Amino acid sequence: MKGGGMDRLSALRLFVRAVESGSFSRAGRDAGLSQSAASRSIAALEADLGARLLMRTTRRLSVTEAGQRVYEQAQRLLEEDAALVEAAAGADRVDAFLKAWPRLRLDIAATDARIDAVAEGVDLILRLGPLTDSSLTGRRLGTYERWLVASPAVVQALDGEAPLEDRLNGRCVVFSGSTLGQKWRLTGPAGVVEMEPSGTLSAAAGAVVLSLAVQGAGVALMPSFAVARDIADGRLVRVAPDWSGPPTPVAALWTHRDLPRKARLFLDHLTPRLRLDER
Repeated sequence: MKGGGMDRLSALRLFVRAVESGSFSRAGRDAGLSQSAASRSIAALEADLGARLLMRTTRRLSVTEAGQRVYEQAQRLLEEDAALVEAAAGADRVDAFLKAWPRLRLDIAATDARIDAVAEGVDLILRLGPLTDSSLTGRRLGTYERWLVASPAVVQALDGEAPLEDRLNGRCVVFSGSTLGQKWRLTGPAGVVEMEPSGTLSAAAGAVVLSLAVQGAGVALMPSFAVARDIADGRLVRVAPDWSGPPTPVAALWTHRDLPRKARLFLDHLTPRLRLDER
């Protein structure tokens, strides 16, 4: 999105809030915007995507068919955006960087609010999805997928010969923080499979889902960068490694023509540790 408005990810956050609350005013209030500003941002998102997402009446908002598809995809992007922040802010990554550069101070945050990166002194932004803001300088870092993972003991107990849905039935750790977590879309040898994960455990935070998977609670569907360390250390194993969620691009953005040295140092430190695919 261009022309000084919200970036697409922020607009999608606002759209998701509007769908879930059924109100522009409530969605705008949560994002620090007036009702009219929220309405304009959604209208700009619709123009950017070339589709009507919401039908407005004097009493309520209703979601169009295109809006429902965008809502489900937006849930995935927002869930994984939070996971990316968790991965970037991982204690081991930050501790190693600060030991190497003890005079630097890091302030890592995720926000739903509209920000002015220059005015607020933001040096570096990590963003999921395609680049749309021409006012920022950017560099594509790679892509990630979502993988099915479980503890070695759980994987050993699974029937590796059974169809994927039967293999996972009743053994999933479900992410309940979005409607997307209640439907898994995977691509593999048999094409695209959509399934509703079933199990006895669910959690509204990605970090909790990951912890439960490591502890042997079941199979989780997680961003590859969030589980790469646990897989390398043997705490997790990929389940059906020929099946995965669709790839999503990750980019680094900054406001200056040249990336400040302190931000470049952190980006150079972080990028290999995110273990993104170079695609």
